[in-house]
Amino acid sequence: MAVASKILRTIDTSCHEYMHPWVASCSDASAGVLIHSIQASFRIYITTYMLTLLMKGRKPTKKELKRTLISILQSTAFLSCHAFGFSSAVCLLRRFYGKFNVLSVAFLPCFLSSLVAILIERPSRRGLLSLYVTNVAAETFYNMLVSRNIIKPIPYGDLFIFGSSITLLLYSFREQHNKTDSIYSLLRFVVGPSEENDFSKPLLTVQSFHANNNSNQDTIRQVITDIHQAYCTLDNKLKQIWTNDVCPHAYGCVHYIISSGTRLFLVGYTLQLCLKSLLQFNRILREPSYIFKLMISSDTFSLGAFLGGFSTSYRLVSCFMRRFLGKDSKYICIPAGSLASLTFYLYRNNTIALYVMLKTLQIMYIKGSNDGLFPEIPHANIFLYCFSTAILFHASILEPHNLRPSYWKFLQSVSGGSIGCIDRHCLDTFGLQSSESLEKVLKKYKPVPLQVIKF
Repeated sequence: MAVASKILRTIDTSCHEYMHPWVASCSDASAGVLIHSIQASFRIYITTYMLTLLMKGRKPTKKELKRTLISILQSTAFLSCHAFGFSSAVCLLRRFYGKFNVLSVAFLPCFLSSLVAILIERPSRRGLLSLYVTNVAAETFYNMLVSRNIIKPIPYGDLFIFGSSITLLLYSFREQHNKTDSIYSLLRFVVGPSEENDFSKPLLTVQSFHANNNSNQDTIRQVITDIHQAYCTLDNKLKQIWTNDVCPHAYGCVHYIISSGTRLFLVGYTLQLCLKSLLQFNRILREPSYIFKLMISSDTFSLGAFLGGFSTSYRLVSCFMRRFLGKDSKYICIPAGSLASLTFYLYRNNTIALYVMLKTLQIMYIKGSNDGLFPEIPHANIFLYCFSTAILFHASILEPHNLRPSYWKFLQSVSGGSIGCIDRHCLDTFGLQSSESLEKVLKKYKPVPLQVIKF
């Protein structure tokens, strides 16, 4: 009854007083948001697509450059239409109904603008966008339930979510033959292709090293040669330790376990160091020695420790179970995945935990739909995107303290700061203390100054 009364409750305020108090005209307000969103969207997508192009590691062709430019413009149009559509829909619904209710202040306008905007975006990106906003919306909805004391925070709940989800994913990885989803490529990178069900054991080869006895070599080259020779000798010895016919990998289990853990630790450490260096780029320019502090910081090691620890633990348990049982089995991934997931404690991240959970649910639903267990919902990703985005905009307007900080900053950037200037005092009637919530958020996170564009 309390929920129904909030939905039916209305406020007799104009869209000028609520939505755009900095300008009287609805069209001027929407046009200003459109200009800000085009600028922010173009910056976001030109960076995203150009990085994607550079990561291919080769000179792009004219066709690729043309396709990238079209993608940048199309994605910019999508996000700009979203921002412009939300502002316009709020004003149009106010004119149509004559009043505001708890749904028409944010949820319904955002749902409608999302529906139009997502149709502009490339179909190949709709699934990824849907998964991302659903991830953020799930966390936001959980925060909303906690703030209402409907549920209580579960200690180490993120560990349980990640552990159970990654174990189911690994079981699917071992069981299925047709693995086209991108998450399987990530699992193949972390646990190795030899853990797949259709992997054929390769022939054993040992790396040979031919020393160059040229007396004219300089000292530095000789040192490098000696180090390389020592590495090859150690690597060849490890390949021959603890070998068996049960495990599907080519070399001994010790080499199989250590090589993967070391490689993934270095990958995670390098990624974390590069990211932190980019975020602290200005400080590094002022203080070059700060880069060494970043290199030895415990936070810089966390991602590498998680990735390396996960791969090492998974392979160690898998090899042990295969030796213990005397055969390989797809069920080995259950204890191996469960124990390996404990390393997530080293790099706890709600975004990763929710992403893995949602991918697991998506894959299970697709499998069930193919088997006839679940009905196939047409355009489900579009509906999920619109519904999830509507939840996020509802939270950003009525209860911004429950929104993920990174998403709030994203909305601030795209809207040109207008999302923080919307007057929430009239919304306090709904009992969510929206104005107080906004004050807390603006104190905690630096607001973006609103630049009013006059026409």
